[in-house]
Amino acid sequence: MDALIRPLETADRPVVARLLDDTVGAGFWSFADDAGALSFVAAAEDGVVGVVIARLEPAGDADVRTVLGELAAASLRSGELILHVHQLAVAAAARRSGLALRLMSRAETEARRRGAGQAFAFGWLPAGRPEPDAVPFYEAAGYAARPDIADFYAASSVASGADCPYCGAPPCRCAARPFVKDLAPA
Repeated sequence: MDALIRPLETADRPVVARLLDDTVGAGFWSFADDAGALSFVAAAEDGVVGVVIARLEPAGDADVRTVLGELAAASLRSGELILHVHQLAVAAAARRSGLALRLMSRAETEARRRGAGQAFAFGWLPAGRPEPDAVPFYEAAGYAARPDIADFYAASSVASGADCPYCGAPPCRCAARPFVKDLAPA
């Protein structure tokens, strides 16, 4: 699919919100608005057809410690940044066209440019359902799987009051599979 990968703009938010609500579920995502935000959209003739929402996290961040482990996270340089891919979604009509990989690559390239040496993401494992397409996607994109984390989304679903698209009312019982990738120097 012919699409331009560009930074997420404020005007894109309503379309991106609908895409993420449809793909991930309302209440299970948020926009990255801080200085470390690295969010991009895939824009085609018909409008926005894909999005990656990511941010640079400091080495001491709780999610970094969860993925890398306390010892590995403690061994990182003070102030070192890690790319955290929070959400990646492509409209149904544009899937299997390489857009997800292009979006991911754009975020990784920008993260490398800003000094990040690693990237990570959590793959959502729906309770009682087969592994979603995200699992083989992350592996194909060069990410290494870490051990699954049971009930990973439970606390955030309760805090937000969001209904899981798989479990229904909180708490969400879905697990997460962390994925990690070393980002080669640019």
